[in-house]
Amino acid sequence: MEPNVSALARLLGLNTDLRLNCLEGLSDSDATARPLPGTNSVAFIVAHVTDARYFMAQLLGRPLENALQRTLADVSTIDEVTTLPSVPQLSATWMVVAKRVSDGLEAASADVLARQSERPFPTGDSTVLGALAFLVQHESYHFGQIALIRKGRGRGALSYERRPVT
Repeated sequence: MEPNVSALARLLGLNTDLRLNCLEGLSDSDATARPLPGTNSVAFIVAHVTDARYFMAQLLGRPLENALQRTLADVSTIDEVTTLPSVPQLSATWMVVAKRVSDGLEAASADVLARQSERPFPTGDSTVLGALAFLVQHESYHFGQIALIRKGRGRGALSYERRPVT
């Protein structure tokens, strides 16, 4: 693995565990509940972050058919979503794309990481590596939201329990 991406790979591994743990003990009803008017549900946030992982796979030259494409196509807010996948479906989808991104990071060359990102992010670094760094921060931000929603629903905050990516 390229040395300049190893810290991001470790953070993405941690976020993979947090993502799996965030749905622990939540029913589909819990996951789709909106804590306040105008806010997102856990399921919507998870779908959004999973969708971003598909973009990471694409950035790394390992595109994968996005299982959430129909759910999130042309959607800007949760109010535009008609249905969300179940908790087990969200977890299964996450595992597939998390593995793809993990493998992509392992194989990414310095040349791939130095390419210009096809999409700009507010980091001042327009490379694939800069885009990946922003997307790691993006995931962490959303996992903080999920932790707060979980606590508001009487569940514990996110666990740092490690899980294998298979």
